[in-house]
Amino acid sequence: MTRRALTMSAAAMLLSPSFLRANDDSYPRIVDHAFGRTELPFAPRRLVTIGYGDEAPFLALGHKPVAIVYSGMFASGMTPWCEEKFGTSKPVLLDGSMIDFEEIARLDPDVIVGVFSQLDAGSYARLSRIAPTIAYRSGPYRASWKEQTEIAGAVLALDEKARQLVVETDRLLNGYGDVYPGLKGRSFTFGSYFAGSSRIVIYLPGETRVDWMIGIGMKPSAGVQRLAAASSRQTSADASLEDLESVAGDLLVMWYEPGARAALEGQRLFQMFSPVRESRYVGLDDPSEIWAASWPSVLSIPYAFPKILRRMETAAVREVR
Repeated sequence: MTRRALTMSAAAMLLSPSFLRANDDSYPRIVDHAFGRTELPFAPRRLVTIGYGDEAPFLALGHKPVAIVYSGMFASGMTPWCEEKFGTSKPVLLDGSMIDFEEIARLDPDVIVGVFSQLDAGSYARLSRIAPTIAYRSGPYRASWKEQTEIAGAVLALDEKARQLVVETDRLLNGYGDVYPGLKGRSFTFGSYFAGSSRIVIYLPGETRVDWMIGIGMKPSAGVQRLAAASSRQTSADASLEDLESVAGDLLVMWYEPGARAALEGQRLFQMFSPVRESRYVGLDDPSEIWAASWPSVLSIPYAFPKILRRMETAAVREVR
């Protein structure tokens, strides 16, 4: 697949006609998730999403939630790929770091969805007293973009349309691996740094940032694989600045909050880290790139990935002098 064909494919996904809503005959219906089975008596009209990026597949399937989680770093509080789908209708923005039960109750939802969320059994029970509530199937903050899309399809009784969207997006990701061949087979480390720390966060397989890179044909560095083996069921681990070489790979990708990049890049230990010293390093501090790479979705993948992947390939194939 050429880069032009891939761009046209991505555009088709974004510009395709809105999916038809399910008929009311599809309800009542049951949606399975980690806390059991939730019955939806009728098609949702006032849907509230409380997980990061949970709104994206609903928007892609033609449904606009009345409230979503606030997306930090954006003036509007919404990612650009979702904001353009909302158009003139603006959702209520919720704090994703906590669940404000009173605010959610005031929204008078008929369905609450928390897929990429921190929901536990207690919070789920309390939300269920407000409205039928649907959680993740995998675990807190572990849901993939596929899981989010499949659950959105189940909620809207558009299961087949959701499956088609997953297939199209998977095809797009596989195409990226062909269009940016310099990335295929390369080892990588994806991390982050928070100002004032003496360590960097290393993301592990099972974390959304790592899994999509594996999906395009890359592989976690040997050091990341060792950390994963020693960190059962964890999605991240720490590496001290003194021991960064233990997680070196062909490519280093880091995302940063405002001010953190300069704080890390100014440190001698980071400058000596081989991927940094040899310019095999990509820093993400643009909000669109950070959010797309951190919480990929059926909308963010075609919107932001080409720019990110071009930068990654340029760094990965750089010859060391």
